[in-house]
Amino acid sequence: MLTIKKAVLISFFITLLIFLSSFLQSSSQITKTKAFVIKVIDGDTLELSNGIKVRLLGINAPEEGEAFFDEARNYLSELVENKEVYLEEDIIKKDIYGRKLAFVFVNGKNVNVEILKKGLAHTFDLNKISKYLDELKDAEKYAIRNEIGIWKKSNVTCISLDSLIFVGEEKVVLKNNCNFSIQLKNWVLEDESHNKFIFPSYIFNPGEKIEIFSTNLSQKFSFKKKYPIWNKEGDSLFLRDSSGSLVLFYRY
Repeated sequence: MLTIKKAVLISFFITLLIFLSSFLQSSSQITKTKAFVIKVIDGDTLELSNGIKVRLLGINAPEEGEAFFDEARNYLSELVENKEVYLEEDIIKKDIYGRKLAFVFVNGKNVNVEILKKGLAHTFDLNKISKYLDELKDAEKYAIRNEIGIWKKSNVTCISLDSLIFVGEEKVVLKNNCNFSIQLKNWVLEDESHNKFIFPSYIFNPGEKIEIFSTNLSQKFSFKKKYPIWNKEGDSLFLRDSSGSLVLFYRY
């Protein structure tokens, strides 16, 4: 008969073997592919020596014409251009444009995470990836907390989101809680996929509410899209002033 002590030891070693087997199996599935970067297109896209374009997973950097576009592209260039890198895929291999989706590593660093930490992108489509989630979230939180890059705050901090309606007729309702009027010309309201509404010249008075519709063309303020903008599974709202500084951020 086994003593209780021996039984406990056997149980412990069996549990340890199962854990090690599981760990080794999962580790063996992490494969990184060596590649050479010849060109950086923007802050989250690059081109390899074989002509393949790679879109960095889990992040979305500013588009051309937006604040911090040049900074994001230049930083990615500094990290990877004309260098050997390692690519690691996740669940989805390509995006709708046929670009390869991957995490990019150089000198042991996760480039996707580094860009977030510099405040040169925000997290994107995290519900579609399975790796490095904590690292991505922590890097973004660091940039938000320190108001770095795209998270630099505007001097105007008294505009609030009164409501965001994404069921039925979509609209965003903003309220001016300031004790002064604000000229909204060239302010930008956008979602995390870069659907943008650029405000025309308009004086936003104290206590006033304004509605910005997604598809309703008859309204004064409208994205004028033919499709819904706000993702029901979760999205992010950014309101930026004319200099590109962050007035309002909301994520659901």
